[in-house]
Amino acid sequence: MMNASHRTLVALAVSALLAGSLPAMAQPMDPADGPRGPGRAEMLAKYDANKDGKLDDTERAAIKADRFKALDKDGDGKVKRGEFPAALEAAQEKAKQDRQLAMFDKMDTNKDGTVTDAEFAAFKPARDGGHHGHKRDGKGER
Repeated sequence: MMNASHRTLVALAVSALLAGSLPAMAQPMDPADGPRGPGRAEMLAKYDANKDGKLDDTERAAIKADRFKALDKDGDGKVKRGEFPAALEAAQEKAKQDRQLAMFDKMDTNKDGTVTDAEFAAFKPARDGGHHGHKRDGKGER
């Protein structure tokens, strides 16, 4: 049985999952520069009801409702403790696959569904300042 502090922690975790990247989605999207994150264009296509290039509160509420339904595996309107870990792992795996496919799409410059050795060699991933614990020379930062 969950006490009040456990319920609060679960509520915070669910809120964080449901909120996800929604604040960033409020920014207008320039169709010419493509998605600003994995799945962004698809999310706008699905949820941007007024087609203004950003998501308003009503549109974000629809996303939250769909995310809750995805967590509620048995469809009873409640997310149970046992449902949460598997649902969260599935969401993380989907996000990982979306990032990988977005990278592939950037490499596939002629959009033929394949990446040639020339496209692969020409690909320059975006640098966000994070080098996963390594300096550009390949040596660790320690």
